[in-house]
Formats: sequence, structure tokens, C-alpha cells
Amino acid sequence: MSTARSSGRGPGGARAGFTLLELLIVIGIISLLAVMLLPVLPMARRHARDTKCKNNLSQIWKTVNIYANSYKDTLFSNLDTPLRISNVVYSNGRPTGFGCMYPLFLKEYQILFCPSDPAREPDWEHGWQLWGTAQGEVQVSYGFRGLQGLIKDQALGDAIRADPTKAPAMTLATIDAHPKKIFAAEFYEPFLTPGRVHHPRHINFLRCNGQAEQMNVIPSFGPNEDDFDIALEHLDL
Repeated sequence: MSTARSSGRGPGGARAGFTLLELLIVIGIISLLAVMLLPVLPMARRHARDTKCKNNLSQIWKTVNIYANSYKDTLFSNLDTPLRISNVVYSNGRPTGFGCMYPLFLKEYQILFCPSDPAREPDWEHGWQLWGTAQGEVQVSYGFRGLQGLIKDQALGDAIRADPTKAPAMTLATIDAHPKKIFAAEFYEPFLTPGRVHHPRHINFLRCNGQAEQMNVIPSFGPNEDDFDIALEHLDL
């Protein structure tokens, strides 16, 4: 009778399977890789959302140009106060700001929302579900700059505040005169609960020359009127 120990090989010398030690080593390697990769996944998702946000701004700029070219270079205006910059696209039964482009020029309203903006959630009190209602107000992720925010004319600003419907037309030529100024920006409202801050340490915005940029600052657009001036001072060059 043979006393030789089994070598773990089947007929013809083929290996029958993994040993317990080999399985433990493989499991250990997989666990180590998972521990190393898990922190990277949220970072990759944030980067993807950030890229989508910048693409949204670029698409908004293209749509703005198509709109203006269709109306003899004339742009829409903000009809809500404060007029320096506003993320309101529908109010008091009518579109305003970027909302004027929907739906004829802006087919997919989703580009008006940053993927990281909590206002995209269904329970947002100023969500898109209020579009078309008599009293509802719809707010989006990106604020559009009003006319008097580009032209510092106190009399003009007072006249627009008194009667926004009589505001003079804003044209592409008007904004071309201010290539380094902000045309649109992510509308940050950290004073809310919870705060609407899209990205952890920076803001994406669109200059008057159509360039989508990023700055390592988180400004506050409100609730006080001075907050708008301070925010734009940070972003304007």
C-alpha cells in the first residue's frame, strides 16, 4: 500500500483547485484594492459633475447667441429684483432671464441646473414643477447678470428698479464691451438651510466673452443687497 501524500493534482497531473491559503491571499489583495479605490470614486464623481457644470455654461452661451441672433442682437433681461444677477427663470406668470429661451431655443431645461446643486431635488420649493403656474417661482443653478450690472449708471439702475418692463434692450454688443466681466455664474446661497453650495471649494462661471472659467472662491449671492456687490467684485476682473 502506498503511503505517499496527495499532491492536490487530479488525473494527468492537472491541479484540482485552489488551496485555502491561496484563496485568502486573493481575497486579501481584492480587499486591499477596494480600500485604495473607494476614496477615489467620490472624487471621480465630483470631477464628472464639475465637467458637466462647465459644459452647461458653454451650452447656455451658445443658446444665448442663437437667441440674440434671432432677435436682431437683442437679449432678454431680468425682471426680478435684485437685477444685478438673478437665478429666477419664471416668476409671476411669466419667464424671465434665462427662462426667456425656453422652450423655443432651450429645448432641455436641465442644462440650467448644475448636477451638484441640491435644488435639483424634487422637494426644492422653487423647482421646475412650478413653471407655468400663476404664482410660482422657478429658480435654477445659474444666475444671469442684469443690464445695470454691466453698465454702471445709477439713473439707469433706478429707472429699471422703478419699472422693470421699461428696461432698455441689452445686446450682444453691450456685453462684448465687458469681456472680463461676469455674464452668468453659479448662484450660491450658503445662507439657506441647507445651503446651496454646488462645489466644495470653487465656483464655475461664464464671462462676457463666452469663456467658462473656474475660481477657487465661494461667494454669496444674498440675502443682502451688498452680498451681490461683494460676490461680483470677487469674480469680475
